[in-house]
Amino acid sequence: MALLSNELEFTRPQFLTLSAGLLQLALGWFDVFGLDPDYHVIQIGVGALGIAMAWRHDLARMYGLLLLVSFGMLAFSLNDVTTESFLEVRTALIGLIITLARPGKAGPK
Repeated sequence: MALLSNELEFTRPQFLTLSAGLLQLALGWFDVFGLDPDYHVIQIGVGALGIAMAWRHDLARMYGLLLLVSFGMLAFSLNDVTTESFLEVRTALIGLIITLARPGKAGPK
């Protein structure tokens, strides 16, 4: 799937990483859920990291694995159900989807 030219092609994990990064950045910037201000800083950082890592396939996979492991461990370590814990589970699932996504078929050239 070519976006701008034949040289710049995004795979599915890269597209998912860019989408997840933009989503995290937007949710961190705008106070949608009324979260703790420290959690907004984490979301903005994770979003910026996702946007930066989306430009290479191997880095996009690494971003998905990073989300899965870090936010998955945070989600399992909490004892209470809060909005933050729901967002941590959601972010870990996004990381799982990015990690397991197939790159896609190579188109005819």
